[in-house]
Amino acid sequence: MKLPFACRLVLLLVAGALSACAVNPPASPNTVPRDIASTPARVAATTAHPLATQAALQMLAEGGSAIDALVAAQAVLGLVEPQSSGFGGGALLLVWDARAQRLRSYDGLSAAPARVTASLRTDVDGKLLPADDVARGGRSVGVPGMPALLEMVHQQHGKLPWARLFQPAMALAQEGFPLAPYLHGILSQDPGAKLHPALRDTHFGPDGLVKPAGTLLRHPAYARTLQAMAAQGATRYLAQEGAAKWAAAAQAGQHASLMTAQDITAYRAQEREPLCSRVVTWRICMAGPPSFGGVAVLQMLQMVQARAPQPFDLSTPGFWQVFVEAGRLAGADRRHWVGDPGFVPVPSEALIAAPYMAERAKLINPMQALPKVEHGRPAQATSALLNDESNPTSATSQLAIVDAQGMVVSATTTNNLNFGSRLVADGVVLNNALTNFSAAPGMGGRLANQMEAGKRPVTSMAPLIVFDEAGLPLLAGGSAGGGQIVDYIAQGLIEMLWLGRTPAQALASGHVTTALAPTIQLEKGTAREALAEPLAALGQKVVKEPTVSGQGYLRRQGAGWLGAADPRRDGVALGW
Repeated sequence: MKLPFACRLVLLLVAGALSACAVNPPASPNTVPRDIASTPARVAATTAHPLATQAALQMLAEGGSAIDALVAAQAVLGLVEPQSSGFGGGALLLVWDARAQRLRSYDGLSAAPARVTASLRTDVDGKLLPADDVARGGRSVGVPGMPALLEMVHQQHGKLPWARLFQPAMALAQEGFPLAPYLHGILSQDPGAKLHPALRDTHFGPDGLVKPAGTLLRHPAYARTLQAMAAQGATRYLAQEGAAKWAAAAQAGQHASLMTAQDITAYRAQEREPLCSRVVTWRICMAGPPSFGGVAVLQMLQMVQARAPQPFDLSTPGFWQVFVEAGRLAGADRRHWVGDPGFVPVPSEALIAAPYMAERAKLINPMQALPKVEHGRPAQATSALLNDESNPTSATSQLAIVDAQGMVVSATTTNNLNFGSRLVADGVVLNNALTNFSAAPGMGGRLANQMEAGKRPVTSMAPLIVFDEAGLPLLAGGSAGGGQIVDYIAQGLIEMLWLGRTPAQALASGHVTTALAPTIQLEKGTAREALAEPLAALGQKVVKEPTVSGQGYLRRQGAGWLGAADPRRDGVALGW
């Protein structure tokens, strides 16, 4: 199962177009992976790294389900893209079961431990800590949800043996994989190794500088963890050895984690109802709360449909004025209303109901930015909650997979910020998800996203599956990118659904984002920069900045699927 040197060289030089190399090449010529940007495929996968996409396709070639492919791909991502996701983080997942004709939504987000303070910045003695002191390190670590989530969905939807799914990642960890350009760029930022002491032995040289892109890396500690998890199962691995090691790693340092091994073994993934809305002729389904991403995207699309000039013209400032105002209104609603539904009432359906959306859309002035944006009050929704000004951020990864039986999977997975807590336990990067709770406790009331024992913080992650008029899956995907995820997805859906563009065409477009509203970000180096003066003339505060989105989509065309991964990262979409 050793990856040939020629394939490693291709991965380095053409990371986004790997089409001939495989972790373990399929025996049948009918299952040789190929690029699916313009030629549809019967089975397909898109991930943020070519080796993860290859691992997914290998499982499909062996008769596995889309869930089998997801587990294999995630195991590889935890190795080759550890800054973004892994077993020490969490995920949201949508599954379309073609045989049962049923859409299911799963929540494996990282959670607060049983012992918490009023906020992440509140120390155990009640004093308020500087934000920078707890943004990384042990106190920021949430109870990881990934192991329980993957085991749960494999038990329900898997076909191949659990242990088989880990073999591609184990082989790469033992025999070597090339350091990808995107990861190299992250690790090259000053002060380099000083920020990542746990990665010094694997990713840095003796001089403290990150190894050159393309360097063959090995990760025996990660291989051992995968071997144990494969042999024992995720739950037994954590109960027998993993939880104690992970908790011990998080309890080191100045502000130690309050998480215990018992918190980790007690964690359970949850199945939740997907959040769906009919927009024009499509039924767009997304993960619901604790994700605010689904709520915000569905709100934005409805408001843009109601107020933007038809047909949509993305070259005009008029369209983007409506888009950014819709984003600002959606942002105000999510900050007030959305939290973990197990702890606070979240009026999800009311927030995306057509009458409420029509009311909110009327607030948009196509000729002038709103001087102030406040949350609305959907029908029958009551709340004594305060407004939360926190803006969750994440570094994150997107996967979408379609198997030969028509199962469609869309998953967004995360360690939160790049390399999460920057702590590593047995080769596994631990998240810093607790930074996604409100930055400080509510004064004089309760915040929807206030940290509480066992609670899951809100997230912008919003995996989606879109259905056509006949009720068949038409599009699957989502995005990485922190608070901007909402804008990336809303724009991507507009380009692919309203304008009929392929995933590759949509992902190549420049971005306009509202996550830092009232400041609007235009993607530097793209045609979107031309919007700066016209939007400023309408009262918008505009900045030009690079954006690293990380979208990935599969779109049905005829009897097959087109696909693409974001060109700003290392990913690729392949199929056969």
